[in-house]
Amino acid sequence: MKRSNRLVILVGVLLAVLAFVGIVILLGQGTSPQVVEKQTVDVLVATQDIAIGDSVTPDLVEVKAVDPAAVSGTRIADPSQLTGSPALFPIGKGSQVSQEAVGIGTSGNFCITCQLKPGEKAIAFQVETVTGLDFLIQPGDHVDIVFAKSIPAVQEAIDSTDAHPRFEPIAGLEDTVSVKTLLQDKRVLYVSATKIKPVAEPSATPAPDSGTKAEAPPVTVIIIVAGTDSDAEVIKFAQSDQTTVGPLTAILRALADTVVEDTTGITLKILIDRFGIPIPDLIQPGLPPVAP
Repeated sequence: MKRSNRLVILVGVLLAVLAFVGIVILLGQGTSPQVVEKQTVDVLVATQDIAIGDSVTPDLVEVKAVDPAAVSGTRIADPSQLTGSPALFPIGKGSQVSQEAVGIGTSGNFCITCQLKPGEKAIAFQVETVTGLDFLIQPGDHVDIVFAKSIPAVQEAIDSTDAHPRFEPIAGLEDTVSVKTLLQDKRVLYVSATKIKPVAEPSATPAPDSGTKAEAPPVTVIIIVAGTDSDAEVIKFAQSDQTTVGPLTAILRALADTVVEDTTGITLKILIDRFGIPIPDLIQPGLPPVAP
């Protein structure tokens, strides 16, 4: 065999060996296991027990990375989103602090019974724009409830006796208004609508304008407060006349204010006697002169 032929064969074998080695390396790389990084999300967990009504601030929580499937409720990713809102239900040490727990975000997942302390009942009443503070009340607030009603003024009739008392309306005073604070320092559990906007996550990007019309503002709103059966009886009686718009008014108070104020209520007579409201004088029209 010629020397040149042997050289060609040697080069061919060498190239075949190199190709084989390359194929083995490529196949080995393709079958090596891929390392997949575990996905986690940040949540806030309580560093101590938080009772109903306690102010939830950043110093009471810490950030913890958890599996997305382990998120409880609507998560809060950053402690800066906590602005001191009261806890709506008890939060144990190590438990996640969700938006529902502090009353921010959407109101669709609220648990009313979770927010009740022993002996408390959930009581609902209806307000409109003025009586409901323009719908700026939100869960966790504390309110007083004021009642206003037109009450017919009556007097004892002439033919009334002790055995058979009888009363009759006073002419000109058929519609007298009486106002009184009925309940004080009641904790709000839920509102059917509020103008308070939810806190957005720091990383959230604004949604693009879809061109849809804004929702019409509500005409009336239901507020649910914590109280007793006696409180429920008072509210039920006050709202028994459905023809009256806004007989109950919600008065917002400071969370730290627990003082129960003694009030007398207000009537027209009290306004006149105590506050000096002037009574209008009747103007008698002049009579034409009598012809001689």
